[in-house]
Amino acid sequence: MKEIRTMGSRIREQRKKMGMTQEELAAKLLTKKGTISAYENDRIDMKCSVVKEIAKALKCSTLYLLEGENIESQGDEFIQIFCSIKNGGIRQVAIDQLKVLTKLET
Repeated sequence: MKEIRTMGSRIREQRKKMGMTQEELAAKLLTKKGTISAYENDRIDMKCSVVKEIAKALKCSTLYLLEGENIESQGDEFIQIFCSIKNGGIRQVAIDQLKVLTKLET
């Protein structure tokens, strides 16, 4: 049986991966340790803005926290490739192509 991972467990996992205590995360978010504990134990429903701030503090994507999908490695590869394009015109073509591709998925 596969373990169901919640957003709170992903927050805790990412916080520990960063070597951060609940107190340190609370300080970054200008809140209390008890609030972080409540988030990690899924006792509080969070606003999107809070999830975004937590993701920023923990250096992960909001998609990872919300759904457990880790797209960071793909994002890193994309950024490296995109940054290697020196010609501004070609960069714009790449952006336009990505816009078209995202429309194909909907």
